[in-house]
Amino acid sequence: MNPRERILTVLRGGVPDKLPLVAFDRHLLQGVKEREARNRGLGLLCYRPCYTESMPNVDVTTRSEGNLMIRTYKTPVGSVTEALRVGIGYGQAVLGRDWQGVIPRRKQFLVRKPEDYKVLKFIVENLHYKPYYYAIEDQMKRLGDDGIVIATLPYSPLQRMLIELVEWTQFYTGLVRNKEPIEEIYEILEKRYEDELFPIAADSPSEVVWYGDNIDSILVSPPLFEKYYLRTYAKCAERLHSKGKLLNVHMDGRLKALAGLIEKANVDIVEAFTPPPTGDLPINEALSVWKKKSIWINFPQSISTLMGTSPDKVKKYLIDQLELMIPGERVMLVLSTEQRVPDDSMMAMVEVMEKATLPLSNRVIEDIRSS
Repeated sequence: MNPRERILTVLRGGVPDKLPLVAFDRHLLQGVKEREARNRGLGLLCYRPCYTESMPNVDVTTRSEGNLMIRTYKTPVGSVTEALRVGIGYGQAVLGRDWQGVIPRRKQFLVRKPEDYKVLKFIVENLHYKPYYYAIEDQMKRLGDDGIVIATLPYSPLQRMLIELVEWTQFYTGLVRNKEPIEEIYEILEKRYEDELFPIAADSPSEVVWYGDNIDSILVSPPLFEKYYLRTYAKCAERLHSKGKLLNVHMDGRLKALAGLIEKANVDIVEAFTPPPTGDLPINEALSVWKKKSIWINFPQSISTLMGTSPDKVKKYLIDQLELMIPGERVMLVLSTEQRVPDDSMMAMVEVMEKATLPLSNRVIEDIRSS
């Protein structure tokens, strides 16, 4: 099987010849080792937008102060400003990242005080979406059978407020003391997504659509997840499923407290699932709870990239995780969802995974361990 066939077989509930090993194209630097890894079965996940977003009645200006990119949004009801710290190479490197593969870091949010909510409300009321499929179609033509292209969406409504729009203390304080403006903006965003964005995603050329929510139970409690996230996932999935597409949600944090609710969520793929020591839910427990979901496992950064790592440590950790995945159904492994992986760690993973024939068994694991 080629990488595309392996990935799609897993997504459709089948069993490929081997457990897929994949990398995000934005994290895979071209070169000798990258070429060798792909020749030995490493597949690609290419994330591309399926929409353009506009705010026709909002005047947006951008200026720079050192390494800060400052954007001001002027509306008839007032102005708000955000600031992002950008790294060297931002605007030149791939997909809005710097030369080290890092996205801009938010230093100032649009909403920092209660009066800012009226401006944010005007902004989200003026959000509009149109289809944009060129990036997907172009990448699909060039990628061939080396992997799959995934259509991307913005964060889901409440997660967008938490991560991009509202300062954290203001957000959590507001949920307790004055949640009306938060829920009002949530409703507007959800309606705009339902009316404009979800149909665009459903009609996109991609077979998989991604909600990049970065779910972590420390930030998103079970009551919040149940009230605000299950609903939007269900609406998105319903639209996607009507066109034969799958919903993939980025859940890369500590998920033990949310495990039962994630099982109830109308989500096809839990993407970037990170096992211990970074996450708090072992893969065998996740598989036992999420009976009908595919799980894309993120190899923990603490094992693959931090100080003191070695190819032997990478191999041992990976083999131990494979043992928890027996018989290896509904899973695949991603080199890293956050940053680039050193070549020696990448090749250690390739060496193990090219021997991970399915179905996995104790015999297969022992053969890998002793080779």
